[in-house]
Amino acid sequence: MKSLITPAATVTGAAVGSIGGPVGAGLGAGVAYAGAELYTLRDENKQLVTAITTGDVRGIVAAQMKGQEGRIHEVTSGIWTTLKIAAFVVLGIMSIPLFITRSNSKKINAICEETQNGKTDKTVPESK
Repeated sequence: MKSLITPAATVTGAAVGSIGGPVGAGLGAGVAYAGAELYTLRDENKQLVTAITTGDVRGIVAAQMKGQEGRIHEVTSGIWTTLKIAAFVVLGIMSIPLFITRSNSKKINAICEETQNGKTDKTVPESK
């Protein structure tokens, strides 16, 4: 519908200007055409400015969100790294008693086997 504004205004301007004769018709058509073009351009410019502004705002917001997303990813990655290190430390600390117990158990088993087989280091003096 907006595409018909310029021709309709030109014809209307020419019709109104024809009251003053051929020169008036030409002037009326020219003035009406210029006015219609200005109106159409103003409307198109509003749409263009709105599109550019909206697009820019969306672009800026998207860029900021990407920056925030990168920062959130860094923080999350740091937290996971800390949790992994903490898990390894806890496992290491919890495994120390296991190795100590295993070592002591081997020593105790060796002592028990020696006493069962009569291989004691201490000799009991025979009673006379």
